[in-house]
Formats: sequence, structure tokens, C-alpha cells
Amino acid sequence: MPTTHSRFAAWLRPVLVLLTLALLADHGVGAGATAVAAPKPRFSVSLDRSHAITQPGGQVTLTVTVQREAGFNEGVQIFVEGLPAGATAAALRVESGSNTGTLMLQAAADAPHSLPTGAAVRGKGGGVTSAALPLTFTLRGAAGDVDTSFGGARLLAPGGLTDDYVRGVAVQADGKLVVAGFGVFSTATGTDFMLVRYLRDGGLDSRFGKGGKVSTAFGNAGRSDEAQAVAVQPDGKILVAGSSDQGATGYDFALARYLPDGMLDTGFGRDGRVTTSFGNGTDKAYALLLLPDGRIVVGGDSHQGANGSDFALARYNPDGSLDASFGNGGKVLTAIGSDSSRETIYALAQQTVAGVARVVAVGGEGDFIAAAYRADGTLDGGFGKAGIVRGLFGSVTGAARGVVVTEDNELILAGHRDHDFAVVRLLPDGRLDTGFGTAGRVVAAISASNWDEATALVRQFDGRLLLGGWVYTGNSSSADTVLLRLNADGSRDEGFGPGGVRITPVAAGNRTDAGRALALQPDERVPAMRVLQAGEASGSGDLDILLMRHWL
Repeated sequence: MPTTHSRFAAWLRPVLVLLTLALLADHGVGAGATAVAAPKPRFSVSLDRSHAITQPGGQVTLTVTVQREAGFNEGVQIFVEGLPAGATAAALRVESGSNTGTLMLQAAADAPHSLPTGAAVRGKGGGVTSAALPLTFTLRGAAGDVDTSFGGARLLAPGGLTDDYVRGVAVQADGKLVVAGFGVFSTATGTDFMLVRYLRDGGLDSRFGKGGKVSTAFGNAGRSDEAQAVAVQPDGKILVAGSSDQGATGYDFALARYLPDGMLDTGFGRDGRVTTSFGNGTDKAYALLLLPDGRIVVGGDSHQGANGSDFALARYNPDGSLDASFGNGGKVLTAIGSDSSRETIYALAQQTVAGVARVVAVGGEGDFIAAAYRADGTLDGGFGKAGIVRGLFGSVTGAARGVVVTEDNELILAGHRDHDFAVVRLLPDGRLDTGFGTAGRVVAAISASNWDEATALVRQFDGRLLLGGWVYTGNSSSADTVLLRLNADGSRDEGFGPGGVRITPVAAGNRTDAGRALALQPDERVPAMRVLQAGEASGSGDLDILLMRHWL
């Protein structure tokens, strides 16, 4: 017979089970129930900016704000995840009663440069962690430093079978880079146009041509085709200008247009290629200008017998046909002097004066020369003497190799004078701007005892000038690449390096390397502007394609 105690236990058992089930159900656990949701943080974290940048051995601070819900008064620990190698975040705790703190990010002195790196900032308090707050962090170099995050500092690779010669570089809207020049890709075609495309941060673009490279022959039975300049159209098509040996007419201007994948644009010229002869002498193109209306101007020189080589210009319609409204059937020849010297266009720019656009061609051989042309190809008499400026340095060896137009429509020309870097600034009417350098001129000897020449010029948005080129080292004829930065007034920018100069040896030992072209590359991820320098360097015996990126 059951006792009173056993009867009570039997009654209590189902009651306890019901109470347990009720408690479990109240916490979301039971048959068919989901896992318990993590408690939400009762605070949020924000930063005063979403990008941070510093140099090796440096530090940068950000202001962190903690917003607490009513009734939550605990301290919040701030931590950062995903920083690049060599970077750390100092400990930060925003104590109870405070809403802000200073987060310090530090970089070791030997930290490598980094690409813009996506990090995450979080807060932890009351046993819970806040959602990730994105932060882009970059470890940059000092102004002038080679950017070691770009392809491991220097991209040096063969293009063709033997020596490669680089002459131009351009930046696409997506940040990719195209390098133009010439080399031998087949014994059957000889020297051909060479076009190589790189990814934004280095490395060949495998989606372009064959493994990132394209070579183009102009159907001239193995004679030479030499690319000298490159430009990217707004639609992504790529223009390359240079010269092609056409046999009976000698070297002629040559122009090719490529689709974004590297294929020739068959809607341009004849199967993507155009050649233009000024006569039976040698015609060579070195400069390329894409006009806002899609027309194309190519400049160089044409040998005119006893008169030597004269300035030569051709203007093309967007389809590659010659523009008959320019000069004589699309072509213009300008004899600067009456002797047999060589007068060559190396760079082109469009300048607007009193609301009227004109093309300015610069070059020389012996001294700087500039000529301004109206839309119909005639010389603009409002510039210099009958449209021409010459004798700027009174030198016997020299030429302008680059030109830029300022916001107030002044012209800046850069090149070399007697084998030293040289720059002039001209007013819109062609007179020297005496507020620049010494009476409008700057001469910078990179080497006190040997040759150096500027081959390219770009202008930063703040007005500072970058000149790229080469310098012979010591008493040798082995060159190294050079960058020189000048302030807007022509003085040397000492913050860029000693005397505003950065010399970068690339090839080992006494082998040579030389800078040939420059292009500015914006990067909204940092944000920052950097400069690309392209040229060639002696690799394993032959000259190879060289590409570097420098911090500004």
C-alpha cells in the first residue's frame, strides 16, 4: 500500500516536467525551436573618417565615438582587425562616462608598403561585440619613393625576343596601364609595334592580347614598325602612333587603334591601321594628341631633302581617314629654319586662348622649338613670331620632349639643354613667363660631370612638375632612371629628395636603364595620386620593359 510520501512524489513529477517545459519554451528552446539569439549590443561605434594612411615608422590617429543606449554605462574596448603587415593598433578603451577616444594606428619602421587594405573596427562592452566598421588603411612611402606594393617595387619583363624599347605609357579609366614601344616578336615581321597592358597594381593583364601583350606589323615584308606614343579614348579604345618602313616611300607615319581586349579595331583605317606619307623621304611620328571631338593629331618630322627635317603634322577623323579641312589634305609641313638641321615634334597639347582652341607642337634638335596651329592647320600669328617660338636657351644640343597646359593657359615645356634637364614656361602669346625660374627658364644638371636628359613631363594638380628621364652614372655611358620634382615657380622641391631628385638604379652592375615616359595614376581607394615611370632596363642581357610607380 503506497505511503503518503510516495503518493506526493508521484503527483509532483508531472508538475515539475510541466514547469521545466514552460521555462524552456520561454527561452526559445524545445521541439522545433531555434537557437537562442545572441544579445544585441547596447551601443554603436563610429569613426571620424573611413580612410587612414601613414608611412613606415609613422602613426595616424582617428577619433572613435561610442553612442550608448539609455541604461548602458559600461566601458567599451576598441580593437581593429585585418591591418596590413607591420601595422598595429594601440589599445583603446572608451570608459564609462566618456563618449570619444583617440585610436592610434602605428607602422613599424621596416613595414612594407601596402595596397589599400580593408580593415574592420569593432567595440566590445557588456559581454557583446559591435558590428564591423569598415576602415581602408594604406602604408605609403615618402614622396619620391618607389612604391613597393606595385609588383614588388619594379616590374621588369621581356616583351619580344630581343631588345624592347618603351616610348609611352597611359592610364585607363579603370586604373589599368598600357605601355607602348617596339620590339622583335617574330623573325618574319621584324620590329613591330608593342603594346602591353598591366593590372592596376602591377602584373600583366591576361585578358589583353596574348598574356597581356600585343604586337602589330604593318604588312611591310618584315621592315621596321616603331610605336612612339599611346593614348586611351573615352570609350576604352587604345590609339598608338609611330612609324612604319613602307619600302618605296621610306618611313611613314603609322597609327593603329585597338579594342579594349587588344584586338585591332577593324572600323579604323584599313583593318585597324593607317599609314601616311609626306613624300618619298623619311617621315617619323613621335607625338599623339586626342582632341575632345574624337579627331586625332599626330606629330613628328619629315625629311625634305636639302632643307633637312621639318615639323610634320597629320590630323585624322575618328575613323582614321585624313581630315581634309586641316592643311593640305590633312597634312602640314613647317620649316622652322632654312638650314638642313633636324626639326622634330616630340609632344603635342591643345591650348585655348581667348576662347579659341589651337594645337601647340613642341620639339627641336639643337634648341627648344614651339609652334601654334589654328584649326585649319595654319600658324597662329598671335604666338611668338609668326606662330613660332625658338632659341629659348641658345643651345646647340637640345629639344623639348614634353608639354603641359596650365589652368591659365600658359605652356610648360620640358626636355634637355646641352644634356641637362631643362624647363621653360611661356605666356599664351609665347613670351617667357619671368615669374618662373630664372627669367622663365630652369636648367637642372642631375649629374655635374655627365649627361642627363628629361624625356617626359607631367603636372600635378597642385601645380608641381615632374620630369622623368635618365642620367649617366659616374663617368660611364650606363644610365639610371631619374625623377625631378619642381615647385610651381620652378624651384626644386626639396621634400621630394635631395635637390628634388630621385635616381633609381634598376639594372645590375654597369648595365643600363632609362626612364622614357610618365603618367599620373589616381587611386580613389587611398585616396592618392602616384606617378608611373616606364622605360627599359637591361635584364638578362637584352633590354626589357621597365615599369615603376612612385609615391607623390
